[in-house]
Amino acid sequence: MAQMDFPHDLKLDPTDIERRGVLRDQETNLIRSRVGILLSLYFKDGYLREKRKELVAALGEYMDVFGEQITHFKHGEDGRLHKYSGDGIPDAYLRDVDLPENEMFYLHVRHYDPREQNDPSLYMFMAFGHQRGDQWPLSGLKVHIPPSFVFEQTERFMKLIARWCDRLDVVHGSGGLGTLSNPGSETSGDAYYYPWLAEYPALEYDAMGNYFATTYKGGFDRPRSSNWLTILGDDNVAKLGGEAAIAAQLSEDISVIRFKSGIIIRAGALPVLGSAATGGVPEAYRIVARIVKPIRFEEYRFSIFKLPAHLNSGKEARLAENLKWIRRFD
Repeated sequence: MAQMDFPHDLKLDPTDIERRGVLRDQETNLIRSRVGILLSLYFKDGYLREKRKELVAALGEYMDVFGEQITHFKHGEDGRLHKYSGDGIPDAYLRDVDLPENEMFYLHVRHYDPREQNDPSLYMFMAFGHQRGDQWPLSGLKVHIPPSFVFEQTERFMKLIARWCDRLDVVHGSGGLGTLSNPGSETSGDAYYYPWLAEYPALEYDAMGNYFATTYKGGFDRPRSSNWLTILGDDNVAKLGGEAAIAAQLSEDISVIRFKSGIIIRAGALPVLGSAATGGVPEAYRIVARIVKPIRFEEYRFSIFKLPAHLNSGKEARLAENLKWIRRFD
């Protein structure tokens, strides 16, 4: 089992988080994760040309803010990084909007440092517009953003997220300070993420591919998580008794932002780490988790992260630890 180095005394300060918030493998000296803003949005009908156009528009808005930090993009199924020219949205993505409905639409831009090839980066925009078919009822958008942007330009960030929710008719989603990962690495290799998540329990985490794989038989329309931001489409709002019923349970430090097909619940002014040294998990996070709990998806068939050996004694034990983490705010 690889040993991981990470700070146990991160401050709730964007400069400290961006400078020291790194999880590094002692044996290889590779960065396996870092703390940043993690946002996940899930939506239906990703095979429609109109939805794919909206994904490109969302990417354009991301590039308007962070384009100077983007160095590479991926295109096609080979996973190879292509050098980004620095000029708008890659032409390949504009052409791919017209792919047939039985083909997947995929966007992935990021900052890449060849000296730290495993670094998940504070700058990443990845989206799946899944092909038409029963196996992929949901599509998704996963974004990394530096904490300094959210802490310093919070309202600009909130308006950006509300626009994306509008564009995509988001069914559910979540966002906050999170454990950033390279796509596909979440359940490979050693137990990189679990101790990191235990140290800072308010961090968000999303193994998007695993979530897609485990929900296609049902439950995909229910919220995966709650965090600083919890996004609920109108169908999920209705399942919880309606917007007024939700509002009646909120404390004064929790606000609700309406988008055209749902709401964003904001648990406090800014996201938190949740460590004891930074004040622990706020009651606002716990209130939102309790509200969402009746409809939250929990029927996982396999683990969403690797576990340390002493917790990894079989499938039932793994799933129990998964649920313990998913229910950490309850």
